[in-house]
Amino acid sequence: SCDVYFYQVGVRLGVDRIAYFARAFGLGRPTGIALREEKAGLVPTTAWKERRTGEPWMRGETVSVSIGQGAVLVTPLQLAVAYAALANGGVVVQPRLLLRIEDLEGRVVEEVPPRVRGTVPVDADHLARIARALESVVSAPGGTGVRARIEGVRVAGKTGTTQVVSLKRVEGLEDGEVPRRYRDHGWFAAFAPVESPEIVVVALAEHGGGGGTAAAPMVRHVLERYFARRGAPPGLERASGGDPGAGPRAAARGERRAAG
Repeated sequence: SCDVYFYQVGVRLGVDRIAYFARAFGLGRPTGIALREEKAGLVPTTAWKERRTGEPWMRGETVSVSIGQGAVLVTPLQLAVAYAALANGGVVVQPRLLLRIEDLEGRVVEEVPPRVRGTVPVDADHLARIARALESVVSAPGGTGVRARIEGVRVAGKTGTTQVVSLKRVEGLEDGEVPRRYRDHGWFAAFAPVESPEIVVVALAEHGGGGGTAAAPMVRHVLERYFARRGAPPGLERASGGDPGAGPRAAARGERRAAG
């Protein structure tokens, strides 16, 4: 990743504008899923710091926030909701545990329809540009997400690395010498296929190191399994052992898209 680019953009925006857009994508608040212990996370603002510490916000803190560090707290599910909104054109959908309930004969007893929580204030052409950039992370030579690449499927994704302790704590240690509890968390978030998104996958490898090496392969395995089961290019079927004849039903595809 080119952190310097995001530092510059973050400083130009300011932390409060960053927070505005982050919350529009569903960060900093519960997703609404039916899980009692879900955490809201945190998207800091100047007012938040003033209330918490009585001190003004510093420009250097915006630099950290611009790459998702500092006081930022995000769950994998929140990131999945944000990527789903990015993939579907800007609609923030509440995640569900159930699609429908059927009886023993397969008759539908109850449908659980998707619930829209809002839309993001970003132009469609900007969302499309972001999607193209995310695809290049996976497909372009030298991209940090190349380990999520799948033959025959256009994947868009982004690596992330979360520091667990301050750099001073591990100063002078080689990567292999850092105790596991101090090692970085690795993230990878992705959606596919880029041209008509059906699925979002987010992986968090706790203390796994960089997202490109620890989390991207996890996402690739999930995507390979998904596309192999729903019918995929021959190259993917060979790679994942999928059944070449196992194509999806049109109705099932529609349900997946409706679920966000």
